[in-house]
Amino acid sequence: MSIVNTVVAFSDSKMASESPACGICNSRHISKPSTAWCFECNEGLCGECKEHHILNKASKSHGFIPVNEFQKLPVSVLQIEESCKSHGERYQAYCHKHECSCCSKCLIGDHKNCKDLTNINDVVCRIKSSNMMLEIENSMREVTDNLQRIKKNRAGNLSSLKLHRQTIEKEIQIARHTVNEHFDRLERKLLKELQIIENDERKKISKILASVERKEKEIDELQISLAIIKQHASDLQIFLVSKQIEHELMDTENLIKSIQNNSELSDVIISFQTNDMMKCLENISKFGKIVVQTSQSDSSLVRQKIKQAQAKVDIVTECNPDHQYETIKNEEDSCFIVTVKPAHDALKFGLNGQYRLCITPSGFILEDIEKKTPKCCWPFKIVRKFGKRGIKNEFEITVGRRNVLGEGTVVLLCSSKDEPDQISRIAQIIMEGMKSKFKH
Repeated sequence: MSIVNTVVAFSDSKMASESPACGICNSRHISKPSTAWCFECNEGLCGECKEHHILNKASKSHGFIPVNEFQKLPVSVLQIEESCKSHGERYQAYCHKHECSCCSKCLIGDHKNCKDLTNINDVVCRIKSSNMMLEIENSMREVTDNLQRIKKNRAGNLSSLKLHRQTIEKEIQIARHTVNEHFDRLERKLLKELQIIENDERKKISKILASVERKEKEIDELQISLAIIKQHASDLQIFLVSKQIEHELMDTENLIKSIQNNSELSDVIISFQTNDMMKCLENISKFGKIVVQTSQSDSSLVRQKIKQAQAKVDIVTECNPDHQYETIKNEEDSCFIVTVKPAHDALKFGLNGQYRLCITPSGFILEDIEKKTPKCCWPFKIVRKFGKRGIKNEFEITVGRRNVLGEGTVVLLCSSKDEPDQISRIAQIIMEGMKSKFKH
């Protein structure tokens, strides 16, 4: 029976009963459950048949496994052929050059010129405790850890993106507010200038009106006086008064000529002329632009160096506990457990209790210790100052008004006396590294 058919039959037997029937008894039309599975014969054996199988010279070297353990094996493992597909014989050796198992016919055929061969029994005799198996298990754990780190890193980036968006929105609002305030000041200044000009021109016109009205009143009075004089005064009196009236009229005519000659009868028109720079505003198509940059991730990934030659030697040697690792910078090297000191700015930022302070290429990040999600993100560009405070174990960070929640200072209590200096040193190194990176 082929392996594939065996797997199908085995699956059917699992559905029908707790264990497959004994293959030998079944061929004798006897139904007995099997207690062991022979990998060589690919069939189940009851206790009695297993004893005969072990005593038989041809089958005493066959490998057995309890049938309940065999039932736990996945179908993918059961489908692995343990005999040569081309010749139907058991594998005798392993070819390292072609990375395949070989039967006796393969060895005298396709692999007759291959020199890098190992007896298959030497390959599998200590496989469970071999260094190769240990390396594979370690690699699987490392791959799983790295996948978890990548998930955590990307989840953290999603959270920081939200913080960055909020920061940018605040910056846009501040920029817009600054522009509004500037134009409000210009508007108030221009309106004040308009009021002053109007008042000055009103005063000039009012002054002319006052002098004209005064002369007009004087002429009216002269007309009344002249009418009375003509009726009741003597000729001499009329003559003398007439001379006085002539002088008054001459003064009035001089006033009229002066007003006319000085262009004081010209209409005063005030208008508004837009600054040429204001006309350029309509050419501004964007208020600004959003810049997307990438920085080197601070996630630490560990890669195990598995050398091909070492793997080959490991197949036929004892388990070696020494392993070679290439370690990429551990994220814990730049993360510290800190306690936020209660204060007005800390409460304004919504900070209270213990956090993980992470120093990344983008800036300082305070994370929730358990969830490891960002609580506050302060890029270096908005940090005014940072460093050890005068008091023991205290480290402070001061951010400017470009921070999404405004400016303020947060004091952090470190767990040991050396950590404030260590935090400052790491932050300075990262900042200097980023500056040199952008210069190049």
